[in-house]
Amino acid sequence: MQAQALGNEKLHLTAGVVDRLLDLLCTDDRCRRLVTQNRHAALVQAGYELSEEELRAAVPFSCLTVERLAGKAAIAGARKELRAHLLADAAYNNPHAPEAGVTDAVLRHN
Repeated sequence: MQAQALGNEKLHLTAGVVDRLLDLLCTDDRCRRLVTQNRHAALVQAGYELSEEELRAAVPFSCLTVERLAGKAAIAGARKELRAHLLADAAYNNPHAPEAGVTDAVLRHN
């Protein structure tokens, strides 16, 4: 399994899923569209293995909700910081989405 989900505990992405998601966000237009339209499908494309039902039963990744995704270059430029933030224990306690115009501010306030 690629993520931990127990009861109402928050879900955590593995390093492999985070790395793949960041790769896709820097290069793949289809995945980038999915992030704004269907978070679960984008996560599955990155290797996430929980079903939609399991995801709904757990605390959702509301912090991955974006209306306008940051550009490929912006995500690539902040990749190291995004990776560390997505893997941090507190990553899902505060919004941290790679939203256009806020990535730098969010990552520097932790």
